[in-house]
Amino acid sequence: MILAELKGKLSSKLDDKEDILTSNTFSFFKYSDRQLLKEYLCQLGVNVTVSESNSAEFIFWPIYDDGTEPDLVIICGKYYLLFEAKLYSDFSPKTLSTDSQIEREIKMGMMAAKNANKEFIYIALTADYNKDKNKFIKYESKDYLFIWTNWQMIASLLSMKITESRLIRDKEFAFDLYSLLVKKKLRCYNGLLDLKLQYDVEFNDSIYYSYKTSKYKGEFSGFLASLDAFEEIKPYQKQIHKYFFRDLIPFNYNIKERVFYDGK
Repeated sequence: MILAELKGKLSSKLDDKEDILTSNTFSFFKYSDRQLLKEYLCQLGVNVTVSESNSAEFIFWPIYDDGTEPDLVIICGKYYLLFEAKLYSDFSPKTLSTDSQIEREIKMGMMAAKNANKEFIYIALTADYNKDKNKFIKYESKDYLFIWTNWQMIASLLSMKITESRLIRDKEFAFDLYSLLVKKKLRCYNGLLDLKLQYDVEFNDSIYYSYKTSKYKGEFSGFLASLDAFEEIKPYQKQIHKYFFRDLIPFNYNIKERVFYDGK
């Protein structure tokens, strides 16, 4: 499905579907080296072992008793991880008859986690570059862990892993998924820290324009060249006396009592 989408073989009606992106992305974590799943969860703040990630269970689109259907549940170690992924759409709001999508998923997810004797964690996955605190703050609780993340974080992880020489078996799989995320404009800006120069750069002592050696000269080059005919102004060499002011007391002045303007 990743290659079909990369080659533009999917219908335009399916191209922006978050379910397909969820399937492509988390199928990668399911079928590739589970070390990658471990590293991804650790970046989310969920610390698991390699053994726990190897035995992790993926449940795509489970349906709870009330009809609520989250995108993905991963049972890994002691954790019950519920993912709700969004691409261009938003979470369903609360109505007169039903709670909001997040509220329903938290309620049913906590019940399922309790029945499985696991710790419940809710993970909201969006395409936003930054967390909207006003949107999610009401869902944060001491009874469970609420995590916001984005697709760009997955793209960064894949980009880092692609450059590692030890990632051999799943390198092409990772590259195709990374290319898909880039195509969907879900690659984050990493700054200039990873910038690498491929060529040796020669640094000069001076970086200023020289009208004498430049091949293409501006309109004022003739004016600049004419300045060579004048003698260079040199710094003043004579000693400057420091005493410029004298005491006014020795001088006799006729000082008037009134110094303001008199209009009479």
